[in-house]
Amino acid sequence: KGKRMSLVSHLKISEKVSIHAESFRLLQNSLGDVASQDVIERAIVEVAERIGSIEQSLLLSDLEHLRKTARGLAAISQQLGLLALARVAQDAVSCIDKPDINALHAVTHRLVRVGDASLAAAIDGAALPM
Repeated sequence: KGKRMSLVSHLKISEKVSIHAESFRLLQNSLGDVASQDVIERAIVEVAERIGSIEQSLLLSDLEHLRKTARGLAAISQQLGLLALARVAQDAVSCIDKPDINALHAVTHRLVRVGDASLAAAIDGAALPM
């Protein structure tokens, strides 16, 4: 009999994100330094909570809640200038609307990766003077 070889490849998946800095400046100009910092910090927490809620909704197959949460996440992300996260959240909504559950699983995993990277970028950005 021939030898059987097993080869396992590990793929490093990373998501490049950026923050639309103009969104931060608009908040600062409209609210002032202190208030805009507070709004940004609260929004970052809200984004993190929504990402967790989306993961939980997928595990529970609660597509209605997932759709509602992803739509809200897209809106908040857009306002914060987290444009990649906003796009992926909208992609999740599209997967539910089609419906394409297999794609939804893949997009939700991507949403978590993009969300983590976006939150790190936003936290770094929020710590910088505006």
